[in-house]
Amino acid sequence: MPSVQEAGENAECKAMQILRTRLALNLNQIIYQLNLATLGLLSNLFRVKPEAKKRFPPVPQWQPNTPIDLDRILEAAKYYTGYKLQLGVFKYGTVTFFSAPIDNIESESKICLNKIYNFHPDFKPITLDDGNYLIDYSQPAFTIVFNDELDKHWNYIEKNHQRGVCTDEVLIDGQGQHNVFDRIGKICLFARAKMFMDAQEPEIVKTFDPLID
Repeated sequence: MPSVQEAGENAECKAMQILRTRLALNLNQIIYQLNLATLGLLSNLFRVKPEAKKRFPPVPQWQPNTPIDLDRILEAAKYYTGYKLQLGVFKYGTVTFFSAPIDNIESESKICLNKIYNFHPDFKPITLDDGNYLIDYSQPAFTIVFNDELDKHWNYIEKNHQRGVCTDEVLIDGQGQHNVFDRIGKICLFARAKMFMDAQEPEIVKTFDPLID
């Protein structure tokens, strides 16, 4: 039979073993938690961020804020089309025209502009005899840029024209240069940026019908 001293020593030994076991378990738990945290940090560090979803149709950043004289635009459009065509004018100045009579200028104008917006918005500049510019699109629509408008706001156009290029768009000039624009090119980007504004918020504000007006 063990003595009192031996019994005490045995109890102390068992207590120490229990303590060591608990310390070992706690240490393993701490190491496990640290490993999880390290894995989380490494995962965040090397995680490939998903590519931002690209907008379609692509649009330019530029939304010109120069004054728009809608009455003047309508009168000029009537003059340029010989007062013979039905016309629709959107709130940012884009003009639609119809060579054959239609019943609803507003709805047909929106359909026309939507076709330009959802396909590549090609454009062709025309310099008019009076010094103004007409930017023609792939559908029967155009934007008029007045010569005196350019005189007043040229510094603004010069400063912002590159923002008129759509996301991932590459426009090639006659010399094969990418997104390098002369004066006419900058005028086109200015006009087209307003067309994009109309396409995103289509609202017809003026019409002309030679059979009625």
